Order: sequence, then structure tokens, then C-alpha cells
Amino acid sequence: MGAVFTNQATASIGYHGDGARTDFPFGFDVFDVGDVQVSVNGAVVTTGFHIALATHDDAIGGTVRFETPPVLGAEIILARMLKLRRLSAYGSVGSPRGDALDRDLDYLTAALGDVDRALAGTLRLGAPDLDQANMTLPAMDAGRALIWNDAGNGLSNGPKADEIAGAGQNAALAKGAASRAEAAQSRCETAQKAFGQHDAGAMIDLDFRSQNLLGWEDERRMPVIDAPTNRIMDIRETGSLVRLSNGARATLPVATLARNGVRYRLFNGDGTQVDIMAASGDVITPVNGAADAMLYPLPIRGDMVDVICDGGRWFAAPVRENGPIVKLLRTAAQDMPAGGAFLIEWDQVTEDSHSLYDSAVHGVSSLPPGFYHVDIGVKFPVTDEVVMVNLYLERLAGAGAGVWTTHMQSSDITAIGTGAYHTLRLSGVARIDVGAANGLRVRLAHSDAATRQIGESNILTWFHLHRIGG
Repeated sequence: MGAVFTNQATASIGYHGDGARTDFPFGFDVFDVGDVQVSVNGAVVTTGFHIALATHDDAIGGTVRFETPPVLGAEIILARMLKLRRLSAYGSVGSPRGDALDRDLDYLTAALGDVDRALAGTLRLGAPDLDQANMTLPAMDAGRALIWNDAGNGLSNGPKADEIAGAGQNAALAKGAASRAEAAQSRCETAQKAFGQHDAGAMIDLDFRSQNLLGWEDERRMPVIDAPTNRIMDIRETGSLVRLSNGARATLPVATLARNGVRYRLFNGDGTQVDIMAASGDVITPVNGAADAMLYPLPIRGDMVDVICDGGRWFAAPVRENGPIVKLLRTAAQDMPAGGAFLIEWDQVTEDSHSLYDSAVHGVSSLPPGFYHVDIGVKFPVTDEVVMVNLYLERLAGAGAGVWTTHMQSSDITAIGTGAYHTLRLSGVARIDVGAANGLRVRLAHSDAATRQIGESNILTWFHLHRIGG
């Protein structure tokens, strides 16, 4: 057995039970069955199995045979676990046998290999630090972290977990305070550059509660904040008029009893997509019946909303809303089956401020409640036959799969000719009620017995939808 360990890279092997298999072989050598440790799902077991070792001189390993097959998914580990012992006893008289010496040397080689493998999984000092540090552990103190001492040559007890967490929270608060201070400095510099004598009012408002001295106001008697980038609102700015621009986002502070009555008025000043975000864990509840959301959008220029804290949540009271707006155009032709009605499939969204267009149903879904101005145009070919055409705007009225009903209709008769097109129009105001199941889509019906085709055009075929009021 003297050369049996030269090619053994490991002294353990793992399996997963399948509920039927009972035999699990291992390819590392041992000296008797007591040197094999069997673990099932992390627990060492000593009964319920038998071990058969290889019997040939040039064979190694053996097989663990369970009396009952391990269950499906059970983790089975077979490992060599050599105990501290000698295999042979040498007397004082006579020469020791060569096979006994060989067996003892094999045992020592295997044991040292197992020790080396075990050391590979421990924390160890690098070569430059072997003589520089004392790795004795300090006295146990529950909840404390282990750290290097100030001299860097040993271990000592460090701070507790709650102290570490508190330091992290303090760092986050300090970072937020620094950001707000930097933003306040920037606003002061901007206001100073933009200040003019003719803008000042003939009054000074001293607010002892917020510790602010307001030296001038605009004609609305409200302090004005210009927020062209991401802006975190401060409680001392309650009552301010905030102009959002360049895709800005205003973040509201956490709704607490201390902020009961805090109010801001925010408006879209330049027509880019801007919104208001509630603090983590809070929601904004619109008073017009729309669903609660973390983000309250103001997509169209001039959209304005008051956000008010009642001590527990934020409420959004729209002052003026113009959006959202959706524009759909056709850039490819579409076949229209002979007779009957069919949906128009829009293949290009030129502007969709809230991702409302759902191509799966060829319509606009999840619309906020309110009144919408609708303008639809369809480029219909003119032939040598008069065709009766009906253009419908259908509204989703049911939940689940949905029930679509006619909401608006336009009828027309095409002229007779060749090489020309007739544009069908449908325009008016549609109403969307409060509810999760709502949407609009376009359907067209024609009386021709032959297949027609909507012409390819990005000008003459369109579907415009614009919210004009809540």
C-alpha cells in the first residue's frame, strides 16, 4: 500500500440521494471501516449502513451501502476521519516486518494529508506576518466584533453591532445634510444673481417657527424655488411654489406628525417629463380618485399640483392637469378584410408620456380618470366603387378580459376615382371613469366586398389622445 496515496487529491466525496439508490462508492483509501465518516444532511450517522472495503492489493476505496435508500435530495458526504493511533507494535527483539513499516508510513502520510487539507480551510497569516502577530483571541464579549489592535500585532474586542449600525446611520444623515447644505448654497447663489430691486415687495416676513427671514416675494406672495434637477424638499420650505424643469424630480420628505400641514405647490415649467416621488415607504394619494403611487407625474407644461401632508401620508390635489398625451401614427400599410369590422393596428408611437399604449390589444390602456380630446384620421383608398365606412372609438368597460363598447362613431361615404385617398376623421371628447379596467381603441368597418388597405403614411393616418381635465 506504500504508493497508494500518491494520486489521491481528496479524501471525501459527496452525493445527493434519489430515493432509490443504496450504494455509494468512494475512491480514497482507508485502513479499516472505522476510518470512514458518513454524514447525511450535515449530521454524522453511525447506523443504518454497512461499509465494504476494496479487497485487491492494487485497489483503493470501497462502498457505503445503506439499509434504507436516502430520500430524494438528501446530501450524503463520505469522508476519511483517521483517529490518533498506531497500526503496529514493534518489539525489542527481532527486526520489524517491512509490510508493517509500510502500513504505518501510509497511515502517517494519509493523516498528514488530512491535516494539511484541514489547514487549507482555516484563516492563516501570510508569510510576512507570521512572526509579527499574536493570534490569541481576546476574552469573549457577546455582540462585539473582532478587530486588530492599535499596534496591529494582535486581536482585540471591537464595537458592538448596534454601535456599528448607529455609525452608519449617522454617516447617512451627515451625507444628506451635506447634500442639502450644498443645494441651499447653490439656490442662494442663483437667487442672488437673479435678484432685482424692482422684484422686491414692500414687506419683510419674519417666521420664528422656521427661523427664516423672507425679504421678497413674487406676485403670488409665495416663495419660489427653481428645481432643474433632482430636488429633496425641506420642511422649512413649506408653502413654496416649486418650478420643475429639465426632467427634474422633487422628492418629498417622510410623512410624519411633525410635518402635518406641510404643503408645496409644484408645476411643470418647460414641458419635459417631470414627476414627484414620495419618500421610501410613503405613497401619494391623489384626491381625484386615481390609484396611490410612489411617483406622481406632471407630464405636460403647465401641469400643477398641491401636495399636502396630513401627518401620515401625502395627498395630491391637482390645480391644473393637461396630460398625459399619446400620439400614434401609421408608417406601414395594413390589409383590411372584405366587409366586417376590424381593429387598426398602430405600428409607431411618436409620443407616449406614460407608456400607456398596449400593442397586444391595439389600444391605450390604464388611463387616469378624466376627459380626453380624441382626434383620429385614417387614410382610406378611393376606388371605382362607393364604400360606406364607419370609424369607431371603443371604450373598455369591464374588468378581466374586458368588454369593449362603442363610445364614439363617425360615418362617411368614399368618393369614386382612382389613384386617390380619402381621409376618415373622428374627433371629440371621451370620458374615462375611475377604475383599474379602462382604455380606448379604434375599430373600422367598411362595406366593400373586396379586401382594402390602409395606405402607408405617417401623416394621413393617426390617433391623437390628450387629457384635458380631471
